[in-house]
Amino acid sequence: MSNLEVDPTETICAEQSSDQRVIEVLEPRDVPLGGLRAMNVRRTLPQRARSLIGAWCFLDHYGPDDMRTSRPMDVAAHPHTGLQTASWVFSGTIEHRDSAGNHAIVRPGELNLMTAGSGISHSERTTPDTEILHGVQLWIALPDRTRHVRKRFDHYAPPLLAGDGYRAQVFLGSLLGDTSPVHAHTPTVGAEISLDPEVTLDLMVDRTHEHGVLVDTGDVTLSHGEHGPPQALGWAQLGFAPVGAESLRITAGSEGARLMLVGGEPLGEQLVMWWNFVGRSHEEVIAARKAWMATIDGTAREDDQFGIPDDEPDPPLPAPPAPIARLKPRGHLPPLPTTQQSQDDEMTEQGEHIHIENVPDERRYTIAVNGELAGFAKYRSTQSGKGVAFIHTEVDEKFGGRGLAGKLVTWALADVRDSGSRIVPYCPYVAAWLKKHPEFEEFVDWPTQ
Repeated sequence: MSNLEVDPTETICAEQSSDQRVIEVLEPRDVPLGGLRAMNVRRTLPQRARSLIGAWCFLDHYGPDDMRTSRPMDVAAHPHTGLQTASWVFSGTIEHRDSAGNHAIVRPGELNLMTAGSGISHSERTTPDTEILHGVQLWIALPDRTRHVRKRFDHYAPPLLAGDGYRAQVFLGSLLGDTSPVHAHTPTVGAEISLDPEVTLDLMVDRTHEHGVLVDTGDVTLSHGEHGPPQALGWAQLGFAPVGAESLRITAGSEGARLMLVGGEPLGEQLVMWWNFVGRSHEEVIAARKAWMATIDGTAREDDQFGIPDDEPDPPLPAPPAPIARLKPRGHLPPLPTTQQSQDDEMTEQGEHIHIENVPDERRYTIAVNGELAGFAKYRSTQSGKGVAFIHTEVDEKFGGRGLAGKLVTWALADVRDSGSRIVPYCPYVAAWLKKHPEFEEFVDWPTQ
């Protein structure tokens, strides 16, 4: 599906931090997709509160729309870069054509996954026999290492899994003992799950993944693990569960429920999404727009980046005007510390008070729990005076297993970054943390010995 907004805004896609075990509720917003082919959708990704769940970066939920009174989906050829589009319908059928020569029908319970790579165009139209159109359209951002792969198309009809009070289809990744053969470029999971009234499903999941649960019909309560606090989710709401859970507990309401589960390993990359392009820089996005307009007006080079699907009944969609402001990729950065005191003096679910501070006289950052020193990150100034070298991080064994080292290092590195100094990671823990957070790379001077 194209993003048909006539004045699309720059979307900064990056991971946001979450309190462990707490379910975050993302409310949908109605988006009229404009023009003669107007179609209203409910969008829960991306938004200001959260732009990514794993590598999933876009989620539109539409219908059920009666085609006798509603406008059908009728989206002419339009371009994509840097992503995979996952089409899944609950009712109705959609005709797909793309510039790689693929012609397919999207049917209920069947996945159509299109990989854009460095460029593809496609069209989507409701078939004449569709009476009710109802489904979701999702995008998966391609990681930097494979985002220029060749365009391709995959179709898969997953088997129907059934258990005590539930039915499910796993169209990406592994879940409920089933594994999809369709290739995603990062560890990813996607499934449709239906629950009978008041049924509870303890869903075993990969604890290194974050997950989202979109309610299509009915209502549910969702908790992050068996003992996490339950969160009620109503129609069209998206519940977000951060990494760390080995299971998700989902309980349907009195009318039962149907939901979509998406998830995956946090992407850990900076993205810029504008219109139908997922890129890494302003120049890349503007170049993609220029290339698409050249495809439309017939001035594209022989190795046309996008191309046009065969047998298109309508002219392709032009790109919106280029953004006036420069598009800047930005990663998620921890909040700016305003003093040498704790970033947030947070309270844990166990009622413990956590305090982080920089102690310049001791050349270390410290973290305390209920006033008791729990750990520290030792540092020294570099010879040039322009950098802060981290040499040792330690958390007392009695405070182990609470993620305190990660909290401490996150805050300490943000403090150094925001002071304008360079980060020099001699400490193995700090070095390992930085390798998992590439958004800090431009602030790091890696030791040469």
